[in-house]
Amino acid sequence: MRRCWLAAIALLAAGCGGNGEERAAATTVATTSGAEQRCDPGEHALTLPNGQAARMRVTPGAGARALAVILHGAGGSPESALDAFRGGWDEPRLVLIAPASKGQTWSVLRSETDLDLESVNLALAEAYERCEIDRRRIAVGGFSDGATYALTLGVSNGDLFPAIMALSPGGIIGGQQQGVPRVFVSHGTEDAVLPIERAGDAVVKTLREAGYPVTYRRFRGGHEASPATSKAAVRWFLEGAP
Repeated sequence: MRRCWLAAIALLAAGCGGNGEERAAATTVATTSGAEQRCDPGEHALTLPNGQAARMRVTPGAGARALAVILHGAGGSPESALDAFRGGWDEPRLVLIAPASKGQTWSVLRSETDLDLESVNLALAEAYERCEIDRRRIAVGGFSDGATYALTLGVSNGDLFPAIMALSPGGIIGGQQQGVPRVFVSHGTEDAVLPIERAGDAVVKTLREAGYPVTYRRFRGGHEASPATSKAAVRWFLEGAP
């Protein structure tokens, strides 16, 4: 696979990724009729079958739940990934599950091989095994490098992830487009880590030109995921789902 950072250039329909190794596996999800007692509201520390750490937060409420896979920034952890979306912790019937990257950041951002896709798939399977999930309401999201990886996964797996929440992304690593997920992007106008003109603004322009429906929240602030921003992202996800 050739790595393509997409900011000011167009998304590719093919030729930059998009092979079988790069796709999230919808077939890994387990039955939703499993041990619901392991889906109690609160935060759960998990170890995935490949030995990687993960964290799952479940909000109160009865019935099938929406699910979002949440990806941390560089040097982060499953705990910091969930914290970046803390504004959505009060939304009912929601599962947020956050796997850890194998390295300092998500491997596909630094190499030509995605070593972390297995953990994403295992995290999805864990959530499905533990909780009753509404399969129509699935999202992938993240902050900073996690937002870049979320966009990368979402564009290539729009059939599995119909919604993407990208808080302060740096770009997109292009692959074969699969489906047309809707996208929420936020970015601080005073971001000194990933300047908005080269990051958020350029990402949104690229996505819109490629035909994706994008909600863009520019805010006065730096490289951050405030509770107000993450609340807006999670509500956008939940309210726009079928």
